[in-house]
Parts: sequence; C-alpha cells; structure tokens
Amino acid sequence: MTSAMEVLEQSVVVFSQNYLPLCRVNIKRAIVLLVSNKAEPVDFSRERGWLVRSRSLVVSVPKHIHLKIPGAERIWKMPPVNRREVLRRDHHSCQYSGSIKPLTLDHLIPRSI
Repeated sequence: MTSAMEVLEQSVVVFSQNYLPLCRVNIKRAIVLLVSNKAEPVDFSRERGWLVRSRSLVVSVPKHIHLKIPGAERIWKMPPVNRREVLRRDHHSCQYSGSIKPLTLDHLIPRSI
C-alpha cells in the first residue's frame, strides 16, 4: 500500500500527438491534463498506474499519457558533417592512432590494398 505522499512524488511520461516523448510531469499536472480532456492514457505494457481519490472523483492516472492537443513538435537537429566538425569532435587527434600531427580525414594508409 502506497501513501498519498509517495504517489504525489511519482511522475508520468508525456508523449506528443506523434508519440514522441516530450517530458515527464508530476501526478498533479497529469491529472489536470486528463480531467480537462487534453490527454488520454497510453497503455504500452498493461501496467496499472495510480488511483487518486478526492471527495467527489476517483481518477486512474497511468504511467504514460498522450497529448490530444497540437503543440510545437521537437525539432531534432542533425549536426553538420564536414571535415572541420569531425576534427573538432575528435579534439584534433586521430581516433585510431592518437596522432596530433596535421591531420586529414584519411591519413592512415592501409597495410593491404
């Protein structure tokens, strides 16, 4: 049996309309989204969430909710892939030999061709 304080410390995962994970919210915020019909439960693993009781209402809060309202989608940035960015990422050293002499992207000569 869990106490009321333990339940209120839990968090719920929020997914966008396209089922991309957006954030984690506390139980209180999840209840507001569910009661105001801005979100609906998502049942990924058939796990039960928590039952939250008030004087006039009993709300089943799942561990995952899906937003029904449109919102700004997260934009996933792809870093530029060019010679300068690869050398910066690798701290201007060869990831194979550890050399820091003037580098090119393909400065290693294979033993067999």
